[in-house]
Formats: sequence, C-alpha cells, structure tokens
Amino acid sequence: MAMPSPVVVPASGKHSATVIMLHGLGDQGSSWAPVASQMGLPHCKFIFPSAATRPVSINMGAPCPAWADIKGLSPDSPDDEEGAKQAIEYVHKLIADEVAAGIPPSRVVVGGFSQGAAISCLSAMTHKEALGGCFLLSGWLMMRQKVPSMLSPSFLSDKVPVLHCHGTNDMIVPFLFGQVSSQAMEQMGANIDFKPYPGMAHESSPQELSDLQAFLKKCIPEAPPAPIPSDPSGLSVKELKGILKERGVDSSDCFEKSDLLAKVKSLL
Repeated sequence: MAMPSPVVVPASGKHSATVIMLHGLGDQGSSWAPVASQMGLPHCKFIFPSAATRPVSINMGAPCPAWADIKGLSPDSPDDEEGAKQAIEYVHKLIADEVAAGIPPSRVVVGGFSQGAAISCLSAMTHKEALGGCFLLSGWLMMRQKVPSMLSPSFLSDKVPVLHCHGTNDMIVPFLFGQVSSQAMEQMGANIDFKPYPGMAHESSPQELSDLQAFLKKCIPEAPPAPIPSDPSGLSVKELKGILKERGVDSSDCFEKSDLLAKVKSLL
C-alpha cells in the first residue's frame, strides 16, 4: 500500500540525529510536526510520516488513515499482523534512508502516538541494528505473544532505551492496556521506563512533552563539532561557513573568504 509523502522538518543546525514520529488512528503527520520545534534539538531532523487510508474495524469499517487495521483496544483483542508487518517494513525503510545519508542507527529514534506508538515500538524491537531509542505516547505493544520470537538480539544486548508515557484517564487506549504492555516488554528484558500521567486522557501534555525532550536529549545528544584545523586557511568558503554555523556564529556579515577566515581563526 502506497504511503503519502512524510512531513520532514530539517535540522536547524548540523544534522547528526533523526527522530521518526508516527501519528495515531485517523490523523496525519502534519498534526505532530510542531513537536519538532518544541523539542529544541537543532541537530535533529524530524520525520512525520502519514499512514495510507484503509477500512478500520474499530471505526465500523469506515476508511481512515491507519498503520494497520484495529479490531479492538483491549489486551485480548486480535491484531492485524499483516498490516503491522507492512508498516514496520515502511519504518525500517525510512531508517535505512537515514543510514544511507550518513546517520548511524544509534542516532535514530522512533516513536509515536497511540497506534503510531505501537508500530514504532515493534519497529525498534525488530530492527537488525540497535536504534538510539524508542518512545510510546499513549500506545501499546502489539502481538505480545509473538514479539519474543521477533526480537532483534541487539535490541536487548544494547539495552535500547524505551520511554512509555500513558495517561491514567485514557479511555481510548486504557491505562491498564499500557501497563500490561509495559510489563510484557519488561519481562522480555527491555530497557523501559513507564511514566503514568495522573488525570491525562488520550492526549499529550506539556509535562509529557518535557519528559520526551529530556529523553531525546539523553538518547541522541548533540554531537560536539569537529575540531578546527590549526591552519584553516586551506579550507573552502563552504567549509569555513560550516564551522561557523556549527558553533552558532553568524556569518551574514562576511562578504569575502578573508572575513570568514578571520572569524574562524578567532575561535582557535
């Protein structure tokens, strides 16, 4: 099934990490795009994919954007395994594209809200190489009985950090379902931190986003800039501008290479 083009928010600084965030049922990637600026991570590129439209059982069969069919939202509800596997393959392709562009898997974090959280969780747990982290906002673990046989060894051996956030007043994906999912992952050996939010429904909150920001900063901290050569005079204009940009130095007033060079040398 063809997926719509994702919303991409480029890194405002030097790109050294990527966050892929999946939306929930009936939503689209653009709805979560404002999160990128709220995280305050200039080195991070954010990708907000959108799911294709399909009939959804829990929606009385009416079509809406969904990563897979949802037959129910209780611990004993059957899962759309084929739909989930297709969505996982799509997320893995997005990760592969980032790796091909020079971002190692350990600098990629996947996560999402509701059904997007469920898919991103499976994507992280089954990815061949360990990712930088995974976060679930009001989500759950799909295919709990089959996941142990699907687990990538690196997910456990590298102790990929998982942040699971859930509101206690969630009536869509019940809080109990989130707890059961978190406990199942913990029993598998996952490095998971389950955070309850008293009074929060099936939504996000400033505190949750603050916790997410702290999680991302810990998983994929900003990489220190490369050292400046002792004699930068042989660098190109592009390289000199790059050095200044990495360090947050304005170069808009530099009209000649000599101007750039003088600013770079002042940093030595």
